[in-house]
Amino acid sequence: MNQEFHHTTVLKSETIDQVFPSEILLQSLNNTDSKNLVFVDCTLGGGGHSCQLVETFAKKNLFMQYSLTLIAFDRDEAAIAHAKSILTDYKNKYPQFDFFIFNENFGELCSIIESNFPGKKIHGLFADFGVSSPQLDWAERGFSFLNEGPIDMRMNPHENLSALDILNNYSEKELTRIFFDYGEEPKARKLAKAIVQDRKIGKLQIANTIEFAEYIKRVLAYPKGKAHPATRTFQALRIEVNNELASIEKLLQDLPKIIHPNGKAGFISFHSLEDRIVKHAMRNWQKGKNSKDKMDEKKEHNIPLHLMLHLEENHSKGFGKEVPRGGTVASEEECHRNNRSRSARLRCFEFCLDKGS
Repeated sequence: MNQEFHHTTVLKSETIDQVFPSEILLQSLNNTDSKNLVFVDCTLGGGGHSCQLVETFAKKNLFMQYSLTLIAFDRDEAAIAHAKSILTDYKNKYPQFDFFIFNENFGELCSIIESNFPGKKIHGLFADFGVSSPQLDWAERGFSFLNEGPIDMRMNPHENLSALDILNNYSEKELTRIFFDYGEEPKARKLAKAIVQDRKIGKLQIANTIEFAEYIKRVLAYPKGKAHPATRTFQALRIEVNNELASIEKLLQDLPKIIHPNGKAGFISFHSLEDRIVKHAMRNWQKGKNSKDKMDEKKEHNIPLHLMLHLEENHSKGFGKEVPRGGTVASEEECHRNNRSRSARLRCFEFCLDKGS
């Protein structure tokens, strides 16, 4: 793959500003022998957020007192190669900075921390759940219907399951489920039925992404609108191929076990499915509950999140709180500069755990 890896980082300064260590956390480190801060970049990509972290650390002169360890994850080898080169330059410039990159799913964060950094607590964590620009722009990755490429969509090309495998092998029921659950496609059943029927008689003409997008457009027969009719289906397939939502759920489930009592975590979502999971986890953390626990009472569903969090603050300390409530979206200037930032929402959670937890 010869292309230059170029990715425009979304909400770069906002993310690092919100997860940067608090004075309380820094003071707690001053009372220990270790002056090492540990941060995790769950989605390294082009390294934009990680570089911003190091630069902010240096700008605030924290390398005079503390060392910084970055633990980064990415399933894309091209992204890792690109970011590793940049981070190595920072390591040479700042001896107090070190980094470790894992070509793994961030859902394995807890086991990797426990195996490779036993006893370590994370002081800060950030994750950008979006697809990187090169993955969308490089036709051979098969993520986009704007350029002709194979129907692939694997973030890690060495994984077995591709989007084409799903289309060729999943049952009508399974296809309906992923199109509806992961793409929120109203005509999920109609599309799934057409795919399976055409597949049986050898008329499923989907040799590449553009052909498949046209097939979707023809089957769904939507009136002309702003979004391409294939948008939801491509999202659904990508989520299924990469097990994206399950990975997010596992990360949120494990995080309280390995976060520092005064640590922070920030998550950037790009669609309602991701944001719903993050929002639900933070609501439960606010109450001191497991991220996936269901609501205790049905009536809670009708209470706005900001009011629920306010009520909970006055009854139970929980694990901490979302700051700012409702999250942060990209500025008009950033949206104008980078069209892909329009749907991004950053949610940050400040933990405040008992020392014994």
